[in-house]
Amino acid sequence: MKIRLNRFLSLSGVASRRKAESLIESGEIIVNGQVETRLQKVIDPEKDKVFFEKKLLVPQNFEYYKMNKPRFCLTTMATDEKRRTVRDLLPDSKTKLFPIGRLDYDTEGLLLFTNDGQVAHRISHPSFLIQKTYLAHLAGNISKTFFEKMKKGANLEDGFLVPEKLEMVSSDSSESLVRIEIHVGRNHIVKNFFKYFGKEVRKLKRVSVGPVKLAELGSGKIIKLDYNELQGLKEIMFK
Repeated sequence: MKIRLNRFLSLSGVASRRKAESLIESGEIIVNGQVETRLQKVIDPEKDKVFFEKKLLVPQNFEYYKMNKPRFCLTTMATDEKRRTVRDLLPDSKTKLFPIGRLDYDTEGLLLFTNDGQVAHRISHPSFLIQKTYLAHLAGNISKTFFEKMKKGANLEDGFLVPEKLEMVSSDSSESLVRIEIHVGRNHIVKNFFKYFGKEVRKLKRVSVGPVKLAELGSGKIIKLDYNELQGLKEIMFK
C-alpha cells in the first residue's frame, strides 16, 4: 500500500508528520538514492528505500496506550510478584508493552504504555521537558504565605526542585488539594517535595503527561491513545 512520505517517516519513529515535512523540505531524506524534497511524494514501503542520517528506515508496528493505574498496584512487568501489578491489567496482545516510567505503589492515575523505546525515552528523560501533572491531597491547611514559599522550590537530597506550576485547588482545616506540574521523574519526587515543607501526602494522582489527559478513564482501565493524543506527544518530543 502506497503512503505519503511524511506519514512513512512518522511510522518509522523519525518525527511527527509536521517535523517530517521540515526534514523533507530541508533535503535530509533520501529516497532510492535521491534527495527527496517534495511534500506530496508518495512511496511504496515494500519497494522504495528511504534513508535518514544514512540509516535505512523501516516502518514499525508501534502501539501506545494509557492506563488509569489504581492505588496499591505495582508498576512492574514481573511475573513472580504476589501483589497486584499493572501487568495484570494489560489487554491480551502479542505486542510486548512496557510502562513508560513508573508510579509508586500507592499512587494512582495516568500511566503510559508502549513498545516504542524511542518514544518511551523521550517522555521519561527530563531534557525533553514533558510535563507531568499531579493532584496531591495534603494533610491540613496551607496559608497563602506558606504556599508562596513552596512555589520557590525545595532543596531535596537529590537536587533542587522548582515546580513549573503549583496551584491551590482547595484548602480547609483538614486537607489541602494542590495541583503540581513538573518535568523531572526522580523517585518519590512529588512526595519528597511536600515532605520538605512538612506536608504529608495522603493521596497522589497523576492526571496528565504532556498533552495526554487521564480524563474520565476509569480506575484500572486501559485504552489506546487516540490520534490527537499521539500527535500531540510527537509534536513535543520531536520539535
